[in-house]
Amino acid sequence: MEPLVFENDATFWYETLRAFGHIAYGGADFGEVLVTARRITEGDYDSWHDEWRATADRVAAEAEHSTRPISRRDGFLRASNYYRTAEFFLHGAPSDPRVAGARRLSVESSST
Repeated sequence: MEPLVFENDATFWYETLRAFGHIAYGGADFGEVLVTARRITEGDYDSWHDEWRATADRVAAEAEHSTRPISRRDGFLRASNYYRTAEFFLHGAPSDPRVAGARRLSVESSST
């Protein structure tokens, strides 16, 4: 498959494909994944984290304010996955507080 984004970064493309793979189970939305990926600077782990974290925060906030139980549940599931995706490339520095922060928010979102 030809990359839709990250044409020169196979690792970022692979992780984006993983995010797309969660669509079938409700853990991602095609538009959210693609828009987020397009905002990321190729090869920049901080950019990867920051953009996925921003998407996760936005989706979690929408879920929090939803009055529809199913929309709320679905939003928190996607947010949980996006928080997990945000911290993926930071594991080279496990003491980075962003790892623990994103992990905590991922768990909180999945249990809301």
